Amino acid sequence: MNKLKKSLAVIATLAIASTGLVACGGDSSSTPATTTKASTTAAATTAAAGSTAAAGSTEAAGSTTAAAAPAGENKFKDDDSSKLTILAWNADDVGPMIQKFEELNPDKKGKLEYKNVGSKGQEAHEQYATYFKGGNDVDLFVMEADWILDYIDNDEYTAPITDLGFSTDDFKGNYAYTVAIGTNKNGVLKGASWQATPGAYVYNKEMAEKYLGAKTPAEMQEFVKDWDTFTATAKKLQDEGHKIAMADTLGGMWQVWQYNRKNAWADKDDNLVIDEFCKTYAELAKQYYDNGYVTKEGQWTDGWNAMGQGEDTMGFFFCTWCLGKGGQLEKTSGGAGGKNYGKFDICAGPSAWAWGGSWLGLSPKCNNGTLAHDFVKTFTVDETTMADYALFKGEFVNNPNVMKKLVDEKKNQNPALGNADQFAVLYEAASKIDMDGKITKFDSQIKDAFNKSVEKYVKGQVADYAAMENDFKKAAAQITGLNVQ
Repeated sequence: MNKLKKSLAVIATLAIASTGLVACGGDSSSTPATTTKASTTAAATTAAAGSTAAAGSTEAAGSTTAAAAPAGENKFKDDDSSKLTILAWNADDVGPMIQKFEELNPDKKGKLEYKNVGSKGQEAHEQYATYFKGGNDVDLFVMEADWILDYIDNDEYTAPITDLGFSTDDFKGNYAYTVAIGTNKNGVLKGASWQATPGAYVYNKEMAEKYLGAKTPAEMQEFVKDWDTFTATAKKLQDEGHKIAMADTLGGMWQVWQYNRKNAWADKDDNLVIDEFCKTYAELAKQYYDNGYVTKEGQWTDGWNAMGQGEDTMGFFFCTWCLGKGGQLEKTSGGAGGKNYGKFDICAGPSAWAWGGSWLGLSPKCNNGTLAHDFVKTFTVDETTMADYALFKGEFVNNPNVMKKLVDEKKNQNPALGNADQFAVLYEAASKIDMDGKITKFDSQIKDAFNKSVEKYVKGQVADYAAMENDFKKAAAQITGLNVQ
């Protein structure tokens, strides 16, 4: 059984890992975390993924075609008096998607509506359920990585994407892991994603040359190529008297570190797993915090936005949705005309990682079947329109063939990066995305509890790591269904 099939078969009950992460831009109420990691049942291998590709490869979900349900008729009728209503917690993605869709389909202009449900990704988890119970209009809605299974495993909330007239083969061009995540425990495809979310290290190139002598991304990579080297570079800056943090926030560091954890947070019997990773990260976080290697700002704060506009922070751990139009890099660099706008560049950083992800869910109450089909097709199936959107938004879309073509054609230029192409670096990171056996249905809550305990540790609110671990266990013990020894 190949790697993806193992992953798909093992996790019938597993959910997505994410410490309140922001799925595709926007804010989160807790430390934004995690790579989008999931697997489904073995049935998903044939019913949805249709692939023998490894989850971390650049191969798409259908590189080897398995038996898939043929495309059928669209089961949802059209109410011409009603708009296509799309729910999300902010307009960072849905707004530009509607704009591009109407540009591609001018006859549909004014027939789509974005509806804000909650201001943060984690809040939307609860707000959606309330919205649905109220009988309000909904056709499609955006689901976040850390709680997607709560929705795709609930037939009252989601209908199969194929009910819009798709075949599962229509999604064979997507990254395999996104198809696995969007497939529920019964092997039914219920979420279609328009993005993959690899990350990298984005740095101020003028500062890199001034303080490190690094003139190119390749030269900068030598200063950040692994965590020992990254730490040594951070120490060098401080030892030379430069009050410059190498890392933006502990939240940013966490994104990279947690992605590379080898064990799941709970074992097959739902017992909490505290391993050497926990101590290693906590001690590293304290070392960075105490020595000024990382700033003391939190993510999603005004201070986080402002720090990139001075010379007190060398770089940021940003993923794909931080780098496109309206993304975090634009805010961090001060926007067009800002002091540091265009003065950043990008390299791989100390390790491969990813952050977040979003999926379109289909409401069983959809009353605009044709528009819903066309919207999903535009952003998750059709390679031509996906490429168009990638260049329009600066979005790393969910299709390795599209992204490889764009990288080879050198069509993308990011003005916030001095017209460098972030896709070239992110494409390599995407090829290393590995979900295999690392996630559980408790991950969002566990990681939130862990990071709150780490915060207490670095701020001296608990005496030592042992006290921090006990604090973490007490919080984790409150998670329903999780066993804490």
